[in-house]
Amino acid sequence: MAAPGPSLEPIHYGPIIAVQDAWRLVPWADVLYGCDPHWWEYHKGTGFKGEKWSTHNHKSKELETNDKSKAHDQYGVRCVLGCMGNEFSLDPAVIHFGNNSGFQAINLAILFGCTHITLIGFDMRAVDGKSHFFGNHPQELQTGIDYERFVKYYDCAARKLPDHIRIVNATPDSALRCFPMMSLEKAMQEKYVHDSD
Repeated sequence: MAAPGPSLEPIHYGPIIAVQDAWRLVPWADVLYGCDPHWWEYHKGTGFKGEKWSTHNHKSKELETNDKSKAHDQYGVRCVLGCMGNEFSLDPAVIHFGNNSGFQAINLAILFGCTHITLIGFDMRAVDGKSHFFGNHPQELQTGIDYERFVKYYDCAARKLPDHIRIVNATPDSALRCFPMMSLEKAMQEKYVHDSD
């Protein structure tokens, strides 16, 4: 799972879900996830070749009138229903928002059946004044980043994570400490051992 934090670097382990602009460093990712329709519109859907995913609010019954739905239809983005929640949904039809795209992308991976998820680029803090590996979003896309709030959602979700799902954070010096921390190399070794069991 690759988020666009300041520490993100290209990786070739897979499969990969890229969160928003992270696809620019991992264009070979299998899936691109972004919850914000304005991000898709600003980037004209991106040049990403894999599956594109987002969410829409489960309360929006008339999807034809939903701005998110219109943007997604235009750029070939698949949608999964979403609702508020501070733990990962295990309902195959719904993800929980968790207040950010990274949280939602992890939830999507869980619904895809992933049981060992490694996080990279999940800094959850600014580094040298940069909130992303590319700097900061253009003014049109800046909505404010509340890292402390984000982390609280992850903390709650980690406490309620089912035993059969393991999430590790391979992001150096990440402020997200609720999942076991380890190097990417060690995380991949553990994953392959786990997958061969």
